[in-house]
Amino acid sequence: MYIETERLHIQPLTLAQLKLYAANNGSLEKQLGLKYTPKEIEPDLADALETYFLRLLPLHHDKFYFYTLWAIVLKKEQTMAGDLCFKGEPDENGEVEIGYGTYPDYQQQGIMREAIDGLLNWCARRPDIITVIAETEAGNTPSEKILERNGFQKDCQSRDNTWWKREVKELVTLKV
Repeated sequence: MYIETERLHIQPLTLAQLKLYAANNGSLEKQLGLKYTPKEIEPDLADALETYFLRLLPLHHDKFYFYTLWAIVLKKEQTMAGDLCFKGEPDENGEVEIGYGTYPDYQQQGIMREAIDGLLNWCARRPDIITVIAETEAGNTPSEKILERNGFQKDCQSRDNTWWKREVKELVTLKV
């Protein structure tokens, strides 16, 4: 299972691959046949790996893609440029939340906009997903622009965060 866009190959990591990702020593890239570029795992992601992904992934074999990171690979360069994730399975209303991050060397190149577009098209083909939700921290203008360019609308806002929504059923085809 994977998503392919014009420049990207996006794939959910298995439990073994996620453990290699967490080790952050080039072993994941080696296994995937990619060039290794050192990356810093931000504290929030390190915490999520330990307390969420690595704990829950073994409990959800049949729907593991909702409980793992999806590696964003630049096809031409054969290197990882960032990652996406779901924050669990869709709820009873068909809503699912996503998270995402672009590695610093690959920011402001349209990579995450393209990756989220691919993910939205994947979601549109699933009968259990109607709406995709994302959260941005106050002042994170680049992230807000990515969501706006992907058709998300502001849903609600607190002092520190903004939540965004995008209906996906109007999307027709997965770009292959």
